[in-house]
Amino acid sequence: MEFKNKDVKEQLEKAGWKPGRNLKNQITFSYDDTPEFIKEFLYEYADLKVLRVPHPSLKVEAELYIFSDVEKEFLSGENDYPYYQNIIGRKLFPLGVYLPDAYNVCCDADGRVYKIGEYCYSVGKDLYEGIENILLMNTLKSLQLEEKTGKWWNMNGEYTNLP
Repeated sequence: MEFKNKDVKEQLEKAGWKPGRNLKNQITFSYDDTPEFIKEFLYEYADLKVLRVPHPSLKVEAELYIFSDVEKEFLSGENDYPYYQNIIGRKLFPLGVYLPDAYNVCCDADGRVYKIGEYCYSVGKDLYEGIENILLMNTLKSLQLEEKTGKWWNMNGEYTNLP
């Protein structure tokens, strides 16, 4: 798979990505059971600080920091990772952080991408779509988790299932 949007590709290149980039011998993972497709993605894109794709009507500066692991303390206790894993019933694998909102970006073993923090959002059904949606600030396809019930609702306020 690959990114489809040319503006996202340009921002990745500005951040230091190039075809054939491979950090296989330079990065570590938070979990021993990190799925291979996540590892392959991170071998190519980890350690990048990518600016959100600029939109003329938005003056907000935002960055996506892509990295392969987080400190172990964030994966236990009452932190975002264990909290949301418990509600949605899926293990979440770190992909980075989105600033200035301070949302952790992660995905599950099926490739769905989430932003977790003050709230939990499903932002894409696969790694590339999810990262593109974050960088393009495309919230139209996002789903928000209702923490009390574990249900997802779309931007029209209707309950729905994860794709």
